[in-house]
Formats: sequence, structure tokens, C-alpha cells
Amino acid sequence: MLTKSSRGLGCLFLFALPFAAAGLFVGYLASRSLVTWYEARDWVETPAHILQADLEVNQGSDSTTYQVTARYEYRWGNQTHTSERVGLSGGSDNVGSFHQDRHAELSRYQGSGESFRCFVDPDDPTEAILYREMRWGLFALMGVFSLLFTGAGVGIMAAGLWGKRKVVEQEQLEAQHPEAPWKWKSDWSDGRIRTSGSVQFLFPLIFALFWNLISMPLLFLLPREVLENGNKLALIGLIFPVVGLGLIVWAARAFLHWKKFGDSVLEMSTFPGVVGGPLAGRILTSVDIQPISGFDLTLSSIHRVTTGSGKNRSTSERVQWQEMRHIDREALDYDPTRSSIPVAFDIPFEAEPTEERSADDETLWRLEVTAETAGIDYSAQFELPVFRTADSRPEVAAEESPWPAEEPQNVLVDLGRERIGKDWLSEGGFALSFAPARHKGAAWGLTLFTLLWTGFTALLIHLEAGLFFPIIWGLFNLLLKPELITVDGVMQLPTTAFLDNASTQRVAFARLTPERRQY
Repeated sequence: MLTKSSRGLGCLFLFALPFAAAGLFVGYLASRSLVTWYEARDWVETPAHILQADLEVNQGSDSTTYQVTARYEYRWGNQTHTSERVGLSGGSDNVGSFHQDRHAELSRYQGSGESFRCFVDPDDPTEAILYREMRWGLFALMGVFSLLFTGAGVGIMAAGLWGKRKVVEQEQLEAQHPEAPWKWKSDWSDGRIRTSGSVQFLFPLIFALFWNLISMPLLFLLPREVLENGNKLALIGLIFPVVGLGLIVWAARAFLHWKKFGDSVLEMSTFPGVVGGPLAGRILTSVDIQPISGFDLTLSSIHRVTTGSGKNRSTSERVQWQEMRHIDREALDYDPTRSSIPVAFDIPFEAEPTEERSADDETLWRLEVTAETAGIDYSAQFELPVFRTADSRPEVAAEESPWPAEEPQNVLVDLGRERIGKDWLSEGGFALSFAPARHKGAAWGLTLFTLLWTGFTALLIHLEAGLFFPIIWGLFNLLLKPELITVDGVMQLPTTAFLDNASTQRVAFARLTPERRQY
């Protein structure tokens, strides 16, 4: 018997399937036209007689499309062939004036006795074409459509699978801990809450990519509309590409933030946070943050409500309670590989606990930490479990030290786990050696993506696809590895330094505590 979640997953797949199928089909058509364009460059120009030329006009409720059709004959060797293929792409459209212009040209040769020309495949003389130039505007539009619809379809399917897995996990955790709702989410179950920097930069990257794919065709359509038709109001459409540039900057900053700081983990010493009690722990970062003026922490109780449906659906958040703390210094002054930010708040007894009343109405607790640093500032955000427990009481006194002092031995264990070597220097201080490929998943993923992107850029150049596309793809390629170029004088592919290069940091004794000298 099918469960409710299984039926829901099946419906989600059926809903997403037409999107993915339509996107893949249009992508196939675009790819086929690209392959034919490349092959037709070597086809032989041959005289042809235009037997018939027509322009089909299809009027819809909100647009008019055109399609030029023709029938022509040509001789190859001792045989006469007839063909009806006009351009690389079949079907009707209204992108530019290709069909109108070609119909006007072919009509002049129809029945005039004057020969036109076609291009014949020497390997298969039955294949011929009248116009072999690529319509890059139409190709870009088809590519955008394919990426958007395929991405939407596959994304919905992936979201369904991910959602089903999360539901199964939560049901198992609820059965294991019926009296401890703070353990019902896998992200909370061990008291270690992670903020994924990679996810935080992937969302703006994907959003910026989709926005620019949607708005890119305007760059092909607007010049003709403004210059040829004199429609200056069409310049308003430039707002969308300009917004796209802003989104690219947003995605770039998110990527550079993730690259600089990586992921952070909140280890809760009070698990869960207690309404009418303390919320304490520490935030461990992937690198030494080195803040200019300490850390700012903000704990908020938020009532989030979603109203409306369809296009009118909107989500609003209202802060019910909030407290801010400033931390002058971190707790791990002697560890140059990471930072430990102490967390200590007292939650009032009147505050509302974490509660998901429905999918559209919930109370959540959010901890935000920021720090001003050289270059891009540090920031991280965590959603926390805060509940009423047996420890809840109307009056709470703050604890002076929510987290015990760090023991130096922990640093040695962490360095070994992170594949970081330490050697004392004769002149004082020590050297930290960072092994290559310490983060293999990120290294291989970014390297593979960059190689594919670079290969596609090279393909565009090889296919002589004009300057616009190679420049756009090339600029984004540089964004993947801004500091590029050399390591020890050797040219490196983008992101491969993750895999095959080690690095060494020298640390002076002035950066260490006295306990560090005892190692």
C-alpha cells in the first residue's frame, strides 16, 4: 500500500516530468542545429533553382510568428535533387526578421530562371540547405528555455527525493525521542548545528544564472526594436540585464565569503536552549577569523507566517524578542587554524518556544554572528532549538562562563585530523604545513566544474561563435579562481591548487600563549 509521502512523491514526479521533457527536447533541437552549423561549414556551394517560396504567418492571441518555406532543385554529379530545407532550425518564430528577409530574397529568384545557391553535403548529396549561418539569438533563446525548464523539472524531482528522505528521517527521530522534540530534526539531533557556506553561495549563484539566462535574449532583441523600429520605450527592458549584473555581484560576494571563511559549526553546551534558562555554546569556524573589533551576536525569536496562494503567496517575519551581545575576543587565541566564539544568552520565561504550528505558521529562533575583517566581513546564521524543559524557571541568572576553558591538547588532535603538520623553527615560532587536497569534495567538485566550463568556453571559440558568448563565459571562468595564475612559478588550472599544492604558514611566538610553548 502506498504511503502518503510516496503518493506525494509520485505526483511531484508527474508534475515535474513535462518541464524536464520540454526542456530536454528544446535542448536537443538547439544542439542539433549547432552540430549541423558546424558540419555545414564544409558543405559545397552549388547552384540551385528556387521552385517555390512562401511565408507562413501564424497569428496567436498575443503574438505573431513567421516561417519561410521553399522548394528548390540542384544538380550533384549526374543527378538532380530536390530539397525543402531552408535554415538550420525548422518551425516558426518571431526572433528577428530572418523569415521575412529570406522570403523576400527567395521570392526574387522564384520562377525568374536565375539560379540561386545552396550548400550540399558532399558525403550525402541528398542533404542540402539554403542558409547555413547560425541564428545566435534564436540559439540563445532555445538554450535559455532548455536550461530553465530542464533545471526546473530536475530540481523539482530532486527536491521531492530530498523532502521524502527528510520526512523519513524525522519520523524515525520522533519515534526514538518522543519526549524530546529538539532531537526530531537531523540537523539538531547531536547538538552540533552547521551553517553550510557552500549552500549559501549556491543559491545566489543559481538565482543569478537563471535570471541572466532569462534576460539575456533581450540583448539580442532590444537593438533591433530600438534602432530599427524607433521604440525608445523598449530601453526599459535593459533594467533586467542591469539587475542581472547586480545578481552576479551578489553571487560573487557569496562565493568569495564561502571561499574565505568556509563553514561554521555551533556546538551547544545547553541542548536545547531553554525558555526561562540559558542558551550557551561556542561557534567553531574553519579558519582564524581575526576580527578587527570583536564579534557581534544577535539572538532572535521570530514569528514567520506565509499567506496567500499562487502568485500572491508571501512570507513575513516578525521579531518577537531579541538580544544582542558583543564579544571582544575569541576563546582560542592560541589556535591559528580556527576561531572559537563563545555564545551565552538568557532566554526570558515569557518567550515562545520553537514550534511549527503548520507549514505556514511557525516560531523559530535564529542566531546571527558578524565580525568586521580585512576584506569581506565574516557572517554566519544558525537556526536553533529552543524549548520549555524541566529546567525552565521564571527567573534566570547568567552564568559567567558558558563554556569551559580550552585545553591545549585539543589543538594537537584537531591539527592531526585536519592534516596540518607543525614544526618548531630554530629562530623561534613554528611552521604549519597544510597538506594538499584537505577538502577533497570541494576540490574535486570545483575542479570538475571549472574544467567543464573551460572546455565549453574553448568550444565556443573553436566554433567561431562570435565574441559575446566566449567573453561572458570566460569572465565567469575567471570568477571561479580570482587569484589564479601561478604556484611556485608553475601555471595552474583554476581550483587545482586545492588538489596538488600544499602551503606553509609561519607563526611568530608573539601570536602564542605561554601554554603553547610547552608542546
